[in-house]
Amino acid sequence: MGITIFARGKIDRIKDIPLLIEDVRQFAGESKWTHHVIDEDFDAPADAVLTHRNSDEPGCIIEGSLGVKGLILSVGHGVESFAILFARSGTLTDMMHQVSWIHNKGQGERFTACKTQFGNIDAHIRVIELFDLLKKKYISNLIVDDEGAYWESRDRRILAEKRVALGHAIRHTERVISGIALSGDDSRDPEALASRIEEALLKAEKEDGRNRQGPDLS
Repeated sequence: MGITIFARGKIDRIKDIPLLIEDVRQFAGESKWTHHVIDEDFDAPADAVLTHRNSDEPGCIIEGSLGVKGLILSVGHGVESFAILFARSGTLTDMMHQVSWIHNKGQGERFTACKTQFGNIDAHIRVIELFDLLKKKYISNLIVDDEGAYWESRDRRILAEKRVALGHAIRHTERVISGIALSGDDSRDPEALASRIEEALLKAEKEDGRNRQGPDLS
């Protein structure tokens, strides 16, 4: 849950990827973002796999070649890092979607996304401005799906309202979940736990609906 910007498309000219990287590097510098350039060999086979770390280090790592060129951008506090990466075909992607695409032998959607809900509103706007630049100069078919509605509206007030509404929804969900009394068995069973959470949220939604309607005076 959180306001996210999704983007998909294909760079117009593969040969322009180095120019795009330099433009994005400059944009990142002006925005005080950090970045990491990825420049893999398009002629080498894309064979990346997702593997678990050893038992002492939880999580996963990507091993092998993704077959991509571009950048990973770190916007700042509260905003998830996001990728501007291109596969050999020119398709815009991120690391995880590229791994999935490789695993599924060239099948599946590829796109990139940036969750901005927990950062400041200016960071969200600045990410949109980067996509403006990319669409204008490099990715003419770029499609952006902005859950904050700023891409379509360019209205800061609408974006702010959506951020506030989602914040209220997150806090409400946290309160409902924290009030669930779980038995030992339920807490160890993911399906039972999910069912209890769903029931609690539905119950809270019905109670909220009755409260909004007011008392029955008939």
